[in-house]
Amino acid sequence: MATLINRVENTAVALDSNTLDILDPQVMGYEYVEFTGNGLVAAHTDSGFVGIATEQESGDIHVTAELWDAPPPLHLDDWQDAAEISIAWPTTSLHIGDDDAHLVLDLPGPGTYRLLVHGRGRDDGDVRDDNDPTETYLIQLWPAPPENPVLHKSTSQYAATLTAPDEEPPTGRRPAWYDEKKVGYGPDHPAHRE
Repeated sequence: MATLINRVENTAVALDSNTLDILDPQVMGYEYVEFTGNGLVAAHTDSGFVGIATEQESGDIHVTAELWDAPPPLHLDDWQDAAEISIAWPTTSLHIGDDDAHLVLDLPGPGTYRLLVHGRGRDDGDVRDDNDPTETYLIQLWPAPPENPVLHKSTSQYAATLTAPDEEPPTGRRPAWYDEKKVGYGPDHPAHRE
């Protein structure tokens, strides 16, 4: 049975540019990651940076981070989205959030870990009033060899926007003039302007 080793929590973790950053600032800074795989979490494979996609661009969110000795029990009922990835971590601590308001989760050492992220309150708007639901994340981590990503649950509209392709491929036929005209925009070309 899995055992919880360490737990940190903060109800006011600061965001930056729709991303909850996970990094060690002694090693590196922000890296760009794509969330198209699961709409929730992605890692930059070369640097150890992990990003969690948040609907809020900036502001404060509720974050809990846990270190386990093995995969924790999976509880999905209270969460909109949940995804699991492998990370190679270069140091002994995770810094979660912006430098001004963040969490630090100490690790047993550098190595490969499995990271399970849960999210809720992801469809309640970018700008929130005090009475609006708080965007909330649970981050669970344990030592493990690399494995393929797993999407456990994806029900938020926000995650769907991140995983959907940006553009639909064209479905119509090309007009005859497209293939007939080889150079320039002469008077017989629809784009010609005098």
